Amino acid sequence: MSVEFVDLLKKYPTGRRENLIPILQEIQDLHGFIPETAVSAIAEYLDIPAVKIFSVATFYNEFRFNAGGKYHFQVCQGIGCQVDGSERIRTELGRLLEISPGEITADGWFSLEWVPCLGVCQEAPVLSVNGEMYAKMTPVKVKQMVEKLRSL
Repeated sequence: MSVEFVDLLKKYPTGRRENLIPILQEIQDLHGFIPETAVSAIAEYLDIPAVKIFSVATFYNEFRFNAGGKYHFQVCQGIGCQVDGSERIRTELGRLLEISPGEITADGWFSLEWVPCLGVCQEAPVLSVNGEMYAKMTPVKVKQMVEKLRSL
């Protein structure tokens, strides 16, 4: 098992599968993503196949397996958001940041992800930045947000 994760995993009882999500959350909080070495360590510690860990983690939008930018944008592609303009939001972010979904800006400040659903359809279109939700987004609001984040 990777020594890097031993102390973190020791906080949870060995072999208790119900701890998978809290462990994944703690690792993501610590690293900003779930490293492959963490998946191996968790699989060994909880005695479950790594594929099961990937299956659970990919089901939830909050988990990712590669490092994102300092500001990680997630644009909802659920039906409600698509109807209300999420494609315009994603297009504007791509234009402003000069990246496509799955990419990180050269300076490492921004990353963009197109996710299946953020679960707040009544607020469509929705954008998440580092897990914080922004409702009823427009291309103008997106431009203002990016400008504000670049000035920090």
